[in-house]
Amino acid sequence: MKKLIVCVLILIFAAFPVTAYAEGWDMSVPTEITTEIRELFDKAAAELVGVDYTPVAVLGKDDGTYCILCKASAVYPDAAPYNALVYVNESGIQNIYELWIEKHAEKQAPAEAEAGDPDIQYVMYLGTNDKDTNKPVFTQAEAKEKAKEILIRHFGGFTMQEADGGWIDEGTVFQEYTLVIYLSDTTKEAVHAAADELIEAFRQSSVLIQANPTKTEFYGS
Repeated sequence: MKKLIVCVLILIFAAFPVTAYAEGWDMSVPTEITTEIRELFDKAAAELVGVDYTPVAVLGKDDGTYCILCKASAVYPDAAPYNALVYVNESGIQNIYELWIEKHAEKQAPAEAEAGDPDIQYVMYLGTNDKDTNKPVFTQAEAKEKAKEILIRHFGGFTMQEADGGWIDEGTVFQEYTLVIYLSDTTKEAVHAAADELIEAFRQSSVLIQANPTKTEFYGS
């Protein structure tokens, strides 16, 4: 674990000025995930859907906010695990930064030849409960059709899967029918334009979007 922490700190200092990151932060706190910190983290992370975060170590603390190194994995088949910095306090999750150490490792070791062209796969997690009432906006069948109607106008193609989301709020367990949308050969701007329309149509406060580097190949014999 110490090796992982060192690698993460190198990435942080490479990406941000040291003074900007360290200002106000106590970097000497114990790295151990105590019971108190774990309970704080679990309570805040219960609001997240689509990605599982496992706390590994505490990297710093600033006025009640912890910077926690986590192992992360999206909840869809064959998702590549990655590392993330999760900032959390009593109010909940404050920020999340994804760290793809593999990208930096590639600069030091020749990458094996792979078929396909570089691409970004965007994965969107669309909830279907009203943000105010927490009740379904559509039936499940209606939700799929509405999402398809919006997506086909924005993209030449898409893949969509059904999923079940869940979280705990003040001791009450909530379940939400969720649509997981996969998009390739597009841009962040196009994804955001579609997301704006989906957020309005499904009465969401936000949607979770992941941008995963990948290789795309349309193969045919």
